[in-house]
Amino acid sequence: MKYDAIIIGGGAAGLFYAANAKINNGLILEASEAPGRKLLMSGAGQCNLTHGGSIKDFIGHYGPNGKKVRSALYKVSNLKMQEFFESHGIPMTERDDGKIFPESMRASDVLKCLMHLASANGWKLMTGCRAEGIKLLEDGFLVNGRHEAEKLIIACGGCSIPSTGSDGSIFPALEALGLEIVPLRPALVPLTVQDYPYSELSGISFKNALVTVDGHRNTDDVLLTHSNFSGPGILNLSRYAKPGSTLTINYLGKEQQLEIPAAEKRIIQHWLTDSLWLPKRFVEAVLARAGVDPKTKANQLPKKQRKAIEAILMRDTFSVSGTTGFKNAMVTSGGVALNEVDMKTFEAKKIRGLYIIGETLDVDGDTGGYNLQFAFSSAVCAAEAAGL
Repeated sequence: MKYDAIIIGGGAAGLFYAANAKINNGLILEASEAPGRKLLMSGAGQCNLTHGGSIKDFIGHYGPNGKKVRSALYKVSNLKMQEFFESHGIPMTERDDGKIFPESMRASDVLKCLMHLASANGWKLMTGCRAEGIKLLEDGFLVNGRHEAEKLIIACGGCSIPSTGSDGSIFPALEALGLEIVPLRPALVPLTVQDYPYSELSGISFKNALVTVDGHRNTDDVLLTHSNFSGPGILNLSRYAKPGSTLTINYLGKEQQLEIPAAEKRIIQHWLTDSLWLPKRFVEAVLARAGVDPKTKANQLPKKQRKAIEAILMRDTFSVSGTTGFKNAMVTSGGVALNEVDMKTFEAKKIRGLYIIGETLDVDGDTGGYNLQFAFSSAVCAAEAAGL
């Protein structure tokens, strides 16, 4: 059957596109049995759509490619995203940390809104239909040998959380069309390290820890799990990590110092928990690693042992062994190279009528709503450029 346009991918980017593009006869192909499954998971089901503040501050949250997405973000900003949803009956709210959610704190409300708008705009949804082949025609595209369209929008994400449908199966087809694909790696993903020492401390977290991965720095929360380091401070730097990378954590944050008063008579375990607000079980693990008797009075601690504690708390250093993989990654690093598309219209430079948006491109943002913001910005820019 012939359509005016086909969207491959019924996730956030594809639905954002359909919700902003009126058409006579459009088709959305979704590989899974239901659309928006990853969207429903975002923000722990509360849907962290974007972030507050100036859109100028967003650029540094997209790693090395941040400057390349500037024009799209400036044109379709975080304010425009909020205005869009509020104009369609989804009021927004901003938390103290700057993250913006629907006021209901329900991702399902966002999905219902997008589905309603897509249907009203003339888009038909076909679920359980994976795009297995794309053929170029003289006046358009043929998908799976039976769906024909003048315009084709690729919005099927990367490889992260493949159970939601974004399993990376589109990339061989795109590569066959002559598009350069930057190698795919999990991003916003926990890091595993050699000789992980905190297996018994799962659930303990640290506010505003200073994390460094091969010279890249970030200050944010760090979470200990039973087998790896997680939390925003780790996730936001995972795009830079590879086996053999050096991971360093300052659990106290860049503002604190380990200075034990000369008159301090409390035992070192109590002083660390009471004065530095560190969890008791974590302090016990640190002292054991440093070879320190926890009952030693703080002011009687030998300099060598004090330095050992300081090294762990402020410069805990590990060799990265890997990540927990795509099944636990929030996004994908890599994808269609940005030099393959016009970054104002998101149309492929080599193939007229082919648009690539969202996570399928080599763009990955930090946690905090930055990835959904790029999905929205790229989708709206592409929809406007396609004249739909």
